[in-house]
Amino acid sequence: MNGLALLFKFMTRLPFPGGNRFDSKALGNSIKWFPIVGLAIGIINLFTASVLELIIPSPLLIGIILVTLDVIITGGLHLDGLADTFDGIFSYRSKHKMLEIMKDSRVGTNGVLVLVLYFIFKIAFLVETSELLGINQGVIMLLVPILSRIVGVVNCAFEPYARATGMGKTFVENTNKNGVLISYMTILIILFGVSNYYGLSFKNLFIILNILMISAFLFGKLMTRKIGGITGDTLGALLELSSVLSLILMYLFL
Repeated sequence: MNGLALLFKFMTRLPFPGGNRFDSKALGNSIKWFPIVGLAIGIINLFTASVLELIIPSPLLIGIILVTLDVIITGGLHLDGLADTFDGIFSYRSKHKMLEIMKDSRVGTNGVLVLVLYFIFKIAFLVETSELLGINQGVIMLLVPILSRIVGVVNCAFEPYARATGMGKTFVENTNKNGVLISYMTILIILFGVSNYYGLSFKNLFIILNILMISAFLFGKLMTRKIGGITGDTLGALLELSSVLSLILMYLFL
């Protein structure tokens, strides 16, 4: 429970009891429960969307608010990683220089560009998928944080850490294939319940989950080839890219 509390406090701005005693190993071991963090975020999204639909007639405005809420809940932590990763990888420099650029607090052109495209694609596919399926945007944003949080577990289990030190290193050192299995089964149980309650296709959600896992595995291999492993920034980038990919896949398959 201490590890789960630390995970909530590290990955979100949500209040969570406990976690007052920092334990790097407990935090690292807790990554397998990352989908539970996604579930908590998803429930907040679902409740917020349900309220917004009663007072705001515009699906676009609701979509913008929900995507903004997601940023507020996580404190923009993963978006910072997305911008830093694109600044580093698309600098086309040496591995060492890429890592230096990613560590720089300043945001470059590539970082700004990917953030703009991220918000455009996420809001557009959220609104369009909701209209296509005829369901509350909150149901979609219940699923997205859950689905997208398997990818970090996959990377931590299969790839080395690219730096000598760093907060992400504790996750890499304490995550294995059993952790991936626990995360995978946790998500399947949640997806089964959500799909049955809202009349969605569990089979298609199962396919989406597995596509995300394969994509995460390939992304990790690419990062290892580019910079010698993964970092906290690449984990954040992968999570945000996977959230957009999950929306695209829901639009195509659900």
